[in-house]
Amino acid sequence: MAEIQLSNELFQDIMQAVDRQHPGADNGLVLQYLAAVTGYLLGSERNLPAEEKETYFQQLCEFAERVYRDVQAQQQQPPRPPAGEAFGYWEPPQK
Repeated sequence: MAEIQLSNELFQDIMQAVDRQHPGADNGLVLQYLAAVTGYLLGSERNLPAEEKETYFQQLCEFAERVYRDVQAQQQQPPRPPAGEAFGYWEPPQK
């Protein structure tokens, strides 16, 4: 799969597009739209044989799971202090 760039702007654009289609959509409904769009685009692809579509579908599901797990792991880590700022305690070396 190609390397992709996620950004807050991309997320906002997607949310706005869904909101135009379904005003007041919550995050759960946005996720349903994204899943439906993925399924529709892959299912409508005429240049891939059915077996390749199935393989690609499985790869997309696995990719989504890896992204989900990466985000979950990042959220479990303690926040890092801003660069250049000290934190913690320093103790002189003992002789």
